[in-house]
Amino acid sequence: MRLTLNQQVIAQVVLENLIQTKTPVSYAEFALRLELTGPQKIHRIIKWLEQITLEDASKGVPVRASMVFSKLHLGLPSSGFFEFCKEIGLFDWNNEPSRAQNFIQSQQKALFSKKTACK
Repeated sequence: MRLTLNQQVIAQVVLENLIQTKTPVSYAEFALRLELTGPQKIHRIIKWLEQITLEDASKGVPVRASMVFSKLHLGLPSSGFFEFCKEIGLFDWNNEPSRAQNFIQSQQKALFSKKTACK
């Protein structure tokens, strides 16, 4: 299952708001903000985040998915996110949480400075 087209539009608006307010959220909180219900709602979000990560990587822009994290990984996205980044040649974390943290912080910093520069 994937997000519907309408849900993707809403997700984009929510994500842009998170970037503007510099407010990372958990996958569960993101699902609440999208008012998602039903089975596999986190899985649907993850698939959409992978899609936009691929888009961001191909454009050479900061990774917007860095704004959504797993409650289990101390403010970091799930390990699956980092495996996906490795698969697409974006970032290899080598299973090192400190490298992952540095990557996420650098992406968020770039997102925040980009939004500030656009105002």
